[in-house]
Amino acid sequence: MTSATTEKKRTILVIDDDIPMTDLIREILIIDGHRVCIANDGLTGIRLAGEVQPDLILMDITMPVIDGYRTTEQLKKLPGLKDIPVVFLTGRSAADDAGRAFACGGASYLLKPFTNQQIRDLVRLTLEPGETG
Repeated sequence: MTSATTEKKRTILVIDDDIPMTDLIREILIIDGHRVCIANDGLTGIRLAGEVQPDLILMDITMPVIDGYRTTEQLKKLPGLKDIPVVFLTGRSAADDAGRAFACGGASYLLKPFTNQQIRDLVRLTLEPGETG
């Protein structure tokens, strides 16, 4: 049997200014059958989210122009985007960073560096929370 994740191609928007990181995430997610869009800053991410209506957003915290917290706060104010889960991917590890990520609307938080399996599991659990596997 195939899971709902592989049967239904999901769109995932990655917002991160670290191009090698976005390339790695794109490769992992495309192998898993997802459609991946990339934005290298928060303002571009907000615009792109409105265009592609992603199922999930993977967001860095530290970026030029506006950071991941402010980007998420802006996304959550937009009617068509407010319910899209945002998962923060960051090298920052302070406890208040995790708290702030959830306070601004983040669904989850994953510290860099992460393994390919960790990103796959987090995406799967966020998109299909009722599934196990």
